[in-house]
Amino acid sequence: MKLQYRLDETVEIQGVTHRINLSFDTVLRLFDLLRDPDLPEAEKISLGLQLLLGVSFLYDIETQNEIFLAVLEAFDIWKRPEPRYDVNGNLLKPKVKDVAGQHFSFNYDADNIYAAFYQAYGIDLFEQQGKMRWEKFIALFGGLPDETRFRQIVSIRTRKPPKGKGSKEAKDELKKLKELYALPKEGEEDEQK
Repeated sequence: MKLQYRLDETVEIQGVTHRINLSFDTVLRLFDLLRDPDLPEAEKISLGLQLLLGVSFLYDIETQNEIFLAVLEAFDIWKRPEPRYDVNGNLLKPKVKDVAGQHFSFNYDADNIYAAFYQAYGIDLFEQQGKMRWEKFIALFGGLPDETRFRQIVSIRTRKPPKGKGSKEAKDELKKLKELYALPKEGEEDEQK
């Protein structure tokens, strides 16, 4: 996002201009769609394009995939992995980002994210559905203050155990808090909410 330019509301695909829906709730639905283990990849791509652009394309799946990835990349929703090479110069498969390294979930932490936006900015995210652009949402999300419950929970999840003598109580307390606020394992998220 660049403050000196307006946010693009259209994207040109093979000479045709399409309006793009990048409201934060649409992008979050796109993430849900892409994580759905029951949908084949080709269907995810087709449905993803339809969600963002409101149209279906009759192109072959490879072309649809390139369009889809280009749209995601152009609007900073996804970044193409940098090519990696072994010592002999052979191209390696891209590294998959480690989900275990993520310390929040837009779905699991939704209540606390909603509350944090309301607390910090006075913004009701339900009233902003279909209105607030992804770029604005993610900028505000990244700027949430430490005083919000959401940031406090993320802090607990990322905090290292204290070191030194006399810290057994502090270690035990942190362990309890980490268990209380732990993200669910893959596939458990729906069951816990």
